[in-house]
Amino acid sequence: MASNKQSDLPEDTPEYIVDRRHGRETVLGLIYESESKSKDLLELEKDMPVQLDGYAKKLFDALISEISSVDSLIEGASHKWDLDRMPLVDLAILRIGVLELKQFMSIPSAVIVSEAVELATKYSTEASSPFINGVLAGICESIRPDDPVN
Repeated sequence: MASNKQSDLPEDTPEYIVDRRHGRETVLGLIYESESKSKDLLELEKDMPVQLDGYAKKLFDALISEISSVDSLIEGASHKWDLDRMPLVDLAILRIGVLELKQFMSIPSAVIVSEAVELATKYSTEASSPFINGVLAGICESIRPDDPVN
């Protein structure tokens, strides 16, 4: 199958899946920028030259209101890893994955975890993918017990 270079997805991938992938990557960059510059997400949004739209806007808006509960879930599931010790890319990916598990119930857990692992493979280290997979699978067991990640 030919690949869509912009999203690394096959050319015949439905548009809503391409939009989600692009949205996740956009929000990943924004979270990374926020953390690396010690800048609040709301402040960052005000300074953006272009406004978010589509799935990125949905994710970003939900994250702003849910960041504390998302971070609490990550801290509880990432045994012995303080958030401030995690690589910023991994933290951003986990935040997106946990947010989706909490707020976007129409997306199956396995898809959310798979997409997070894909992001880790693309943007982080070799050790990140299994770590992210394990943390998200553990969180999934607690907040989506009827939709396990297998």
